[in-house]
Amino acid sequence: MFFISNLSLVIRPLLVCIACLILYQSSIFYGFLPSSEGINQWQANIIKAEKYIYDRSSTPIVLVGSSLANNLPIKYFSNRATNLGMSGGSTQTGLEIVRRKDIKPRLLLVELNDTIGRKLDTKLVNPLFHPLTSFIKIHFPMFRQEYRPTSVLMQYLENEYKQRNAKDVERQDEKQVINSDFRKKMIEQLVEDRNIELDTQQKQLIVKEAEFIKNQIADIQKEAVRVILFDIPGEPVVDNTTKQRQIRELLKSLFPKNSFEWLPELPAGKWITSDGIHLVQSNAKEYVSQLDRVVNKLLNQSHN
Repeated sequence: MFFISNLSLVIRPLLVCIACLILYQSSIFYGFLPSSEGINQWQANIIKAEKYIYDRSSTPIVLVGSSLANNLPIKYFSNRATNLGMSGGSTQTGLEIVRRKDIKPRLLLVELNDTIGRKLDTKLVNPLFHPLTSFIKIHFPMFRQEYRPTSVLMQYLENEYKQRNAKDVERQDEKQVINSDFRKKMIEQLVEDRNIELDTQQKQLIVKEAEFIKNQIADIQKEAVRVILFDIPGEPVVDNTTKQRQIRELLKSLFPKNSFEWLPELPAGKWITSDGIHLVQSNAKEYVSQLDRVVNKLLNQSHN
């Protein structure tokens, strides 16, 4: 009797726990719970990667890059596209995710600029492809980062705030530019920091990471993926600094046009950034519109 009594003390909480998990999974399956975009930079990158990896359908277009690519509103692409730009991360991380996933895109847009010095984030990538955890997350989405209870709650509150303050969200660009004193100081500091010669150690790092990226691209291209390199415009005074110009020239020599395809030059524009680096959202939207037109033309040419 004592054994049965103790067993019931274990079974009842276990059954309650299983019932709660079933209810939570059902809420996700029927769309009652919002998918979180992440409550911090690290989680947001993981969520983005998980969504891409565990989606078993084919995405025609994928972008990989740093926070510059992440800042681009992918929803304005006319074709289905996935943005694997990593906030605070690197192009190498996005490339590795694409390389390891068995289903490949038709077109891969690869951001190349001064962020090339950031290395592959193995701590982010490796756990995503673990056989056991991958199986669990594919079949039981409640174990993914996007459906963690705290993240779901925070996303719900954020969505409510955006709905109630839609006009303030739309005026975000205006606020960024109106706050000109802080913005000017950031841009002036960037110009000062980057108006110096590229040193030997930085060149060596760029060359080393460029070789790593070339190997990643070569593996991906084996599966008939069209890879196009591109750079995202920033604040003109920052882009024209000594170091930035030297990095662009070095990358062009490391990835020559006779061996690598670069995105055709887009129409010149007076690009405005919030911090000297990242385009304000109205400009990011305009850049995506231009990028979409060029990409569609390239896809139609390859299809014909």
